[in-house]
Amino acid sequence: MLALHLEQNLSASILQVNKIHPTAIVEEEVQLGEGTEIGPYCRVGPRVIMGDRCVLKSHVVIEGRTVIGNENVFSPFCYVGGEPQDLKYRQEDTTLEIGSRNIIREGATIHRGTAGGGGKTQIGDHNLIMGYVHIAHDCHLGSHNVLSNYTGLSGHVIIDDHVILGGQNGVAQFLRIGSYVYTGGASLIDRNVPPYSTGYGNRFEVKGVNIVGLKRHDFSRESISEILEAHRLYYRAELKHDEALRVISETFGESPEIRLFLDFIRGVEGGGES
Repeated sequence: MLALHLEQNLSASILQVNKIHPTAIVEEEVQLGEGTEIGPYCRVGPRVIMGDRCVLKSHVVIEGRTVIGNENVFSPFCYVGGEPQDLKYRQEDTTLEIGSRNIIREGATIHRGTAGGGGKTQIGDHNLIMGYVHIAHDCHLGSHNVLSNYTGLSGHVIIDDHVILGGQNGVAQFLRIGSYVYTGGASLIDRNVPPYSTGYGNRFEVKGVNIVGLKRHDFSRESISEILEAHRLYYRAELKHDEALRVISETFGESPEIRLFLDFIRGVEGGGES
């Protein structure tokens, strides 16, 4: 009787670990963590590795060599780990890596990398990827970002941390958007955008500093003042590029916030910063 009782308890715990709807297709080779919920008409391909407590609501497709962390939520009709839309792609063994606690809303698409772009598309943690967003091959998305509805990232785009992209933004390939950036809706972003900036437009222009965002992230008044002055020197003081960087470095070089700003600009030089 004890053995039967233990067997029943074990069976019940297994059923609680992973809830897979009978209409879902989960290939045998898939590696699932504990507490995963896979809803109606989902399909999970054979090379997928998924962490604990992920939720696939319904009609979700995840395929390719895709590695997913813990507690991610996938909404209906999102397509994750698909082949890159690149004419040079020749079925190379490329990957998609997704961190933990991301929310990927309905109709979003995230593609694997290409051999020419390092072979990997990467998503960090705590991102909100809203409806019908597209993240193309070889993009690298940091953590705590919001990509609003219908935004599209072309291939090889880098988004740092704590970035908010407005709805219907388009980001051209090979660009980088720095941390704490906020962009207005319907912006065409065709240049690198330094940290702390806010702007909008078709074509995108930096209009100022994302003061509201900095306050929400508990930047001190002193840090915000330094960022404002560095921004003024770089964009508004009519200094030549190298001279502006030198003055900013000499004035605020010990500030970690300003170092982030300067390192970004020096890192993308030649890439058409905004």
